[in-house]
Amino acid sequence: MKMKVKRKQAVMLGLIAVFAVLLAITMLTGKPSADGEYTSTVYATALSLLPPVIAIGLALFTKEVYTSLLAGILAGALLYANGNLELMLNTMLFNEDGGMVSKLSDSGNVGILVFLVMLGILVSLLNKAGGSAAWSVNLCR
Repeated sequence: MKMKVKRKQAVMLGLIAVFAVLLAITMLTGKPSADGEYTSTVYATALSLLPPVIAIGLALFTKEVYTSLLAGILAGALLYANGNLELMLNTMLFNEDGGMVSKLSDSGNVGILVFLVMLGILVSLLNKAGGSAAWSVNLCR
């Protein structure tokens, strides 16, 4: 039990260290664009591969997919915003082209989410009723 707690603490410290490094890199290399349009400094660089690597690595290491995906989203938003926390939150949540609020207010996306929740409820119900155990016993015969 203690080993599991220490492992989670080590993962959280590692995650905080990764975010600190990302913040330092983006703040030190950030520069305003000359043409008036916003461009991220990590666009088309090797640093743009960090968010999926963080998400996949954390998912494999911690076995917590949703938390790992959220960490990858936060890392990507931080890199896109060049270390500006206010721009990161505004871009991630309220951007008209791809923010979470605008995506969740779309009826097609809400329909998909409702379907996925209903599918998850059905799978959970089958597991609680013993359907998966009965199926595995039936396959082993």
